[in-house]
Amino acid sequence: MKQLLIVGLLATSMPLLAQLSFPVYVELEAQGLDLISTSTGNVGNVATVTLTNQESREIGCVATFVNGPEKPAPLRVRLAAGEKTVLTQAFQRDIIQVRASIECNAN
Repeated sequence: MKQLLIVGLLATSMPLLAQLSFPVYVELEAQGLDLISTSTGNVGNVATVTLTNQESREIGCVATFVNGPEKPAPLRVRLAAGEKTVLTQAFQRDIIQVRASIECNAN
């Protein structure tokens, strides 16, 4: 009986959990550089993207996260050779989807 109750609670909570997540679309302009970007998930109203520099030199990147009418603030980051970093952006409004535009150049 307990198992049936647990399964029922999980089944009814799945739509609520699905509303908590949102897609993060990443547009990467890497200028021919060996750089990996992945959307690493989201928590509440915070979007995150992971950048990994696979070059043998330093790379400078500018990222903007866009969520509807909020004004995007650019995030600047420098990645050393082989370095991995997580970019985050918190939003004031509820999020349906986020577009992350990342532009990188060799330094």
